[in-house]
Amino acid sequence: MRLMKLLLLVSALLIGCRGERDSQESSGTSVIEIDGTQLPQRSTLNSRAKEMLKDWPAFQELEKSFEALYRVENNEDLILVVEEMIKRQNDLEDSEYPEAFDIPHVKSRQKVFKTYLLKLKAASEYRTEVVSPAIEMLEAYNAFLEQFNIVVNDTLDLNLILDE
Repeated sequence: MRLMKLLLLVSALLIGCRGERDSQESSGTSVIEIDGTQLPQRSTLNSRAKEMLKDWPAFQELEKSFEALYRVENNEDLILVVEEMIKRQNDLEDSEYPEAFDIPHVKSRQKVFKTYLLKLKAASEYRTEVVSPAIEMLEAYNAFLEQFNIVVNDTLDLNLILDE
């Protein structure tokens, strides 16, 4: 009788543990889908900013990498696209900025963009919700682009203010 109770207890334990493992495996391999229509569109640069940025190859490569983000269909594609974007962002960070944009205002916006890009990478690798980090990353990138427009449109001469 004791042996029967022990076998029943062990088999119940094994069945219970096996069920938990299966549910953990299924949640670990869940497919996270992202739809490009859920993402905000990128800001546009004004003509003066475009003209100044056309000779900055690292920026042009980063811009091209964004096109793939809107075509992503599953988590594996997203991981590849985000890794490519991180590589392009690092190349941009290491490149020589055009003189007008080699200022802390632009570089700080780029750091914020990088932060949200890394947050999106973590969300995609850990298979958590990716739409919210993707939106945050695009909003940070739009702020980065808007900073170019602000710099180009700024007509204030600092020499008039600063008495050196």
